[in-house]
Amino acid sequence: MSNCREQIKNLAYSVNDGLTAYITIHDKIFKEAATFKSFLKNIFGRAVPMSQLLQDAESLIPLWNGISEKIASFGRDANFSMDEDERYYFEILSRYARAVYETVVALVERQRLLNERSKGGHDNPVSWKVYQDAERTYQSATQKYMAIGQELNNAGHLVF
Repeated sequence: MSNCREQIKNLAYSVNDGLTAYITIHDKIFKEAATFKSFLKNIFGRAVPMSQLLQDAESLIPLWNGISEKIASFGRDANFSMDEDERYYFEILSRYARAVYETVVALVERQRLLNERSKGGHDNPVSWKVYQDAERTYQSATQKYMAIGQELNNAGHLVF
């Protein structure tokens, strides 16, 4: 087995770890902010503050910056060393990681807007339309990474 193949596998594991971190935070946000139970928690003052959910989302940015840098570095260093199957899988893995990173950025922007809206007031600069646009961007990014993820799963036999 080639050294490139092992490195690609390690990158795929890093991407999977990053995806797991993203999903954990995504699920926490939606559990705390998008259910009837969360509505009741808000009424009784036991909800997680929007600022905390924003911080949770923001914590994903450095993680995904690191993953992106590892992928870019490997791509630069090993570009001519990969065989055809490795290059094909690596290209999909790179697109997938970019798509998840874009999803993370969209989630952070969505949470930033929700945090601003939670501060209330009649002069709040965050309109419902601006939030809805951010929500659509987030949903679109989610669909994109999931579609590429299916492609990545289908190509997994090439390296694993």
